[in-house]
Amino acid sequence: MDKGQLTRNLRLYRVYSALAFTPVFLPVLVLFWQDNGLNMFDVFLLQGLFAISAVILEVPTGMVADRMGKRASLLMAQILFTVGIAYYAMGHGFWSFLLAEIVLAVGVALLSGADTALLFDTLKALKREDEYTRWEGETRGIQMAAFAIANLVGGFLGAYSLRATVWASAIGPFIALFIVYRLKEVQERRVPRSLAEAASDYSTLIRQSLKFVSRHRLVQWQVAFMAVLMGSSAWLLWLYQPYMEFVGLPIWFFGVAFAIFNLFAAFMSRFAHVFDKKLGQTGAIAGLMLLQTAPLALLALIIGPASFVFILGQQAVRGLSRPIISNRILQYTYADKRATVLSISALSARLFFGLTAPIIGLAAHYFTMEQSLLFQLAILVV
Repeated sequence: MDKGQLTRNLRLYRVYSALAFTPVFLPVLVLFWQDNGLNMFDVFLLQGLFAISAVILEVPTGMVADRMGKRASLLMAQILFTVGIAYYAMGHGFWSFLLAEIVLAVGVALLSGADTALLFDTLKALKREDEYTRWEGETRGIQMAAFAIANLVGGFLGAYSLRATVWASAIGPFIALFIVYRLKEVQERRVPRSLAEAASDYSTLIRQSLKFVSRHRLVQWQVAFMAVLMGSSAWLLWLYQPYMEFVGLPIWFFGVAFAIFNLFAAFMSRFAHVFDKKLGQTGAIAGLMLLQTAPLALLALIIGPASFVFILGQQAVRGLSRPIISNRILQYTYADKRATVLSISALSARLFFGLTAPIIGLAAHYFTMEQSLLFQLAILVV
């Protein structure tokens, strides 16, 4: 593959990342669920089941990326995102939403690891792999800016129609299909001669990847740390809207708040490489831990319309963690296992959330808002 094609991959990767998932519905999604009969326990149960579904599918779909190609995996992901969101928009009640979530879980699992591995492979082919953290950070910044625009639209649209925000969320994934089609596969892959060989290769890849992670303590620790960070972030995510209702913010402002969250995460993501270099490995980890836990205490103890700004601490973690930690994982992982090892990392995060979501949901349903936040903090501290 010539240098021009590789360079075009980098440009298209940024556009794709911005459009792959456009969550117009996110600022009002909990309200949409509640409008369709779900309570807070149902919300966390629904998301916990989504996470478990993604866990079951994560490593097999990582194999799709490693064996069939990252581009093929991304194409399938975008088709499922478009179909899943459209079905969500037509759904009513817990069970129809659960079916849509399972379709989306397959898409998320196909996307997970494949996009990052394609970027790393492209940079490696250009002999620029040392730029990975910068590219990943800047790309996530662009993605979060796109999220901010989608969320801003969602807040205002949601003030008129909650269901319309779900329909609008399908537009980005549909357009992204055509962007992925123009991407070029970088790493040459071997196509198995038969289904039996494919199954054998898959089993071998899983064993080798798990063995690799288990034998490399640095990779193992980074995977575990990422799991707790990302899994616990999802706890608070589904309390954003009830919290903003609790402090008296209007629905249209939910979109503004979510846009602020995404822009701040985007800003932090662009400087992930600076944060990492300035603080060093130990300092960066300590900083991420503080930014993850402090907002929970502040949100519980300082109640008011402006209290939502404390969520920015966890948004900083959202912007910083993936480029910093993924880079450390990738540096010690072989090319043919990168997508699968990254899938294992994502699997661990979703497993953590999936196993803890029912407990957090019960707390959210029966405790006061302040008690629920402090309960989350207590679990993280312990």
